[in-house]
Amino acid sequence: MNDRWALVNPTTSVVDNVVIWGGGESMWPDTLTIQLDSEEPCSPGWLYNPNATPRFTEPLPPDP
Repeated sequence: MNDRWALVNPTTSVVDNVVIWGGGESMWPDTLTIQLDSEEPCSPGWLYNPNATPRFTEPLPPDP
């Protein structure tokens, strides 16, 4: 079983953190908890879109 979860801000869809967690009642009530596939890339600051493939993408770098 994979215990990696993304903690996503529901307002901005930005990943706040990636944690190891056994699931169950969330310790983060105001945060989306998204279970990650075993090899799914995801890091803090990435963007979450549940309707896209892949679901998590790196944000674009700022314009110079």
